Amino acid sequence: MNNDLSRTGIIDIGSNSIRLVIYETTPEGGYRIIKECKYSARLSEKITTENRLERDALETIVPVLLQFKQVCRVFGAQRIRAGATAAIRNASNSEEIAEFLSEAASLPIEIISGQQEAYFGFLGVINAFDVEDGFVIDIGGGSTEITQFQNRRFRNSISFPFGAVNTNVTFGHGGNWSMEQVHRLEAFVRERLESCEWLKSGKGLPLFGLGGTLRTLGKIDQKRKSYSLPNSHGYTLSTDTVKRFMETLPAMPYDKRKNLEGLSKSRADIIVSGLIIFHTVYQYVGAGHALISGEGLREGMLHDLLEPGNPVRASALEYSLGTLQQLNQEASAEFLSQVHKHAQKLFTTLNGESEEKEMEMLIYVSVMLYRLGANINYYQSKRHTRYWLMNSPIRGLTHRQLVLCAMIASYSTKSRKQKLSAEHKDILLPSDEERIHKLGSLVQLSAALDTGETGIQQQLKPRLKGGSLEIELRVNERPLMKLEEIDNALKAFRNAWGLKVKLEYTSNSQHS
Repeated sequence: MNNDLSRTGIIDIGSNSIRLVIYETTPEGGYRIIKECKYSARLSEKITTENRLERDALETIVPVLLQFKQVCRVFGAQRIRAGATAAIRNASNSEEIAEFLSEAASLPIEIISGQQEAYFGFLGVINAFDVEDGFVIDIGGGSTEITQFQNRRFRNSISFPFGAVNTNVTFGHGGNWSMEQVHRLEAFVRERLESCEWLKSGKGLPLFGLGGTLRTLGKIDQKRKSYSLPNSHGYTLSTDTVKRFMETLPAMPYDKRKNLEGLSKSRADIIVSGLIIFHTVYQYVGAGHALISGEGLREGMLHDLLEPGNPVRASALEYSLGTLQQLNQEASAEFLSQVHKHAQKLFTTLNGESEEKEMEMLIYVSVMLYRLGANINYYQSKRHTRYWLMNSPIRGLTHRQLVLCAMIASYSTKSRKQKLSAEHKDILLPSDEERIHKLGSLVQLSAALDTGETGIQQQLKPRLKGGSLEIELRVNERPLMKLEEIDNALKAFRNAWGLKVKLEYTSNSQHS
């Protein structure tokens, strides 16, 4: 393991399940998941009529916590943070429970307040999306947290003592729902929302969803659409999609629902109660659309642990790119910076001074990550780069932008004759095919023209004259080992841009 890296275990004792996630972290606060374990406890179903969790219910948890500690030891986690949420927090004997578990497992257990849970969920979301304003909803088994943020800052939050599990027990009937039961739960949720005036202050803003209910709805929708990028993080649920779920899932008998593609049998009974809570909140705040976040409470607990004084990143994308580069050092920062400068010069020369923010961002991300696949196999790095980017946790990009970056970064001279957007036509725009070829060939040419790794000093000076691009490459010696790569990249570039391109090598000594 890299000596600069460390490992931290986060244990989330939730109302529905208990999870351990082990993160490998960088000194800058970046991370990746290296292990996850889950135990389905459904603690909120074990609350007595006196609102207590009794010892016999808790004794089944102790072996789980002990095994989680053992996993942390095996994986070399130097720190463990364990937090208990709604089921334990809302029990009348919560302090007694935390004390018993802490002593029995020899592990300090924090009781996470509703305010803290909302804040940690916000930290998970805000560091995973480049968004200024919005709402976050976290539907757990025994609680629901709603948060409002503005200008990337935490503003308001509320924690309600109801979630997908305990409302299913109270309002459902063995996983089967009548319209009367649906309306009763809707009215129950709506009545409690009315206590918060700020919930009405952000109509049209996105609603970011955390928890199993939202992830499951995303998976069901992706299966229904045969969605070509099976990533749940960043997946969008439109108002029409949310409405369709409300029309179909509650009316579906439990025995039929549990065979639905994308829905695990263990969640088939509580998906309806979670959906009703989500839909009621969605309507009440007047959300424009919902986005699923793959990062939430546990990541928030980690951010708070690693950077307690400044846990919110200015840019989710920059933070994500920095983490990937730190964990996969396949190219020097100096080389990538130089290739990006070449790409910027070429793009500005071809595009003039008009601002194309998205195009510039796509170029930047693709340059920074275009060698990522060499981490798997140097000789097949293009193919692996594409796969890696499609499946990497690059935050701050939409699904469309993620697909575009993967195709631009993995572009090769052989790509110019292929229709690259066909596989993802459900995500990409018709105009994106040309965009991939233009930007992909531009990135490849920029990398080919850079001679820094050969030890040859250089300067790049492009000029556009009519329909022809003249590129002057000032070098102190001709880059013999790169001539074939440059020639192939030029052919692909000419084809994509429909330009005549003239490359001239001049000596640096002529200009000194």
